[in-house]
Amino acid sequence: MKNDQLKAFVAVVEHGSFRAAASALFKTQSTVSASVKTLETEFGVQLFNRDAYRPSLTSAGKVFYRDAKKLVAQVHELEVLGHQLATGIEQRLSICLSAVCVIPPELNTVKRFSAMHPDMRLSISTGHMSGVLEGLRLEKTDLAIGPHHGLDDRYEFQEISQIHMTTVAAPNYIPVGPDTLISQAQMRQYPHILISDTGTSPLDHVNVLTGGQRWFVNDYHIKKTLILASMGWARIPAHMVQREVADGRLVELAIENFNYTGRMPIYLIRLRGHPHSELAREFWDEVVSNKQ
Repeated sequence: MKNDQLKAFVAVVEHGSFRAAASALFKTQSTVSASVKTLETEFGVQLFNRDAYRPSLTSAGKVFYRDAKKLVAQVHELEVLGHQLATGIEQRLSICLSAVCVIPPELNTVKRFSAMHPDMRLSISTGHMSGVLEGLRLEKTDLAIGPHHGLDDRYEFQEISQIHMTTVAAPNYIPVGPDTLISQAQMRQYPHILISDTGTSPLDHVNVLTGGQRWFVNDYHIKKTLILASMGWARIPAHMVQREVADGRLVELAIENFNYTGRMPIYLIRLRGHPHSELAREFWDEVVSNKQ
């Protein structure tokens, strides 16, 4: 019995199929199937009923799963500890921030926590859409901060703030009068500037016009630059264009049947049922308690 075999078995149970487990583990379906079959052969017991479309646990499989899940988690904790001891790093924390969250209060929260842990090695990365969560699944980051894109029961998340979103363009780029509700048909004539999904399994973009032109960029700085240059329009965090709207370099737009303004909830996110370092748990508790 090997740890990879147990991880494959647990993944099939928790993801509902061999195909989904293979995707979650970044392995082929045949590899996952072979790992589970090896376990069944070694112990001479059938762990899954395979008669239906989706595999279901046998009575023996249910008992085996209960302890296998605990063992996989314990082995992971031991692996993390071993790597920390080997590198001499006992306090490190990695956080992935959605590109929309690189502002207070999110940064202030990180700043306050780092002051409480001056010896902490902090790693901050940024991502967009599925890229925010991918680091968690690949165990490259401990925690993530971002909107609801892609969240499901694999994740534990707590709302910690909200960001005001607005839709803007350069003055006279779209020829309409002030306070005019613009039709979607008219907006489709102009490029909608969007941030590219940074994950390897991209999610569908939300808040876009069906059939409209779409241009993709890598970050909000380029997005804002194109808007200022009268090369497109976009929905963007209001704090990023507050000065430009105030001095008239950008104007806010109202578009029919489109979520052109509103507040976007921001969440602190971690993998559910996953072993977390003491530092990651402390950061989670600090942020959640301050929100409450």
